[in-house]
Amino acid sequence: MSSGALFDYGGSLRSIGMVLVAPPHRRRGLARAVMDRCLSMAGRRPTMLIATAMGEPLYVDLGFAEVGRVARMACDKSAVCGERLPSISTADVHAVLELDRMACGADRSALLRSLLARAAATAVVRRASGAIRAFGIALRQRDQLVVAPLIAPNPSDAVTLFLSLAGGCAGPVRLDVPTRQEAFLSALAALGLTQGPSAPIMLLGAGSLPGRREQIYAIASRGFG
Repeated sequence: MSSGALFDYGGSLRSIGMVLVAPPHRRRGLARAVMDRCLSMAGRRPTMLIATAMGEPLYVDLGFAEVGRVARMACDKSAVCGERLPSISTADVHAVLELDRMACGADRSALLRSLLARAAATAVVRRASGAIRAFGIALRQRDQLVVAPLIAPNPSDAVTLFLSLAGGCAGPVRLDVPTRQEAFLSALAALGLTQGPSAPIMLLGAGSLPGRREQIYAIASRGFG
């Protein structure tokens, strides 16, 4: 009838996602009960979520505050192409996990390893020294290619990663982009992607999200954060 999930990213952050109630059972307090249970498990540590329009009033009532927004960018048929970048190798995994930890301010290593195991494509941008400075992952979800996440130091690297990951894809492509990344959103629009409605990133237990959030160009998912 109802569900919810709490994702543990270490001492600095928790994320709540997949709060769902079957339509016949809505308006019975089930979503609040699920949230109360998730928050009791999270304790006093900062907890984030990405809200739907239906869920946002409940989250506000529970004390969550908006700290940003994400917009879905999508196209029905990708025609983008770009230089094929090197994939993430086994030897690169530690560096990728560290880049993600610095950007998100939290330990998402279990999530990243799961995404890498299921990836349809991966890509890295390297410094002249050979060290990784940016990475991206793309997954197949039914008939769509979902680019998630993208971690980069600047919009140019983010676009290069996206072109490598989505290049050659004949079907739909989508990604969820923080609205603060205006230059990247403009570049995606120029490539033919359409921006949908944005959703609030909400936080409880802190005034701002940890990490170097300016380096996040696409989130892992609206469920995981």
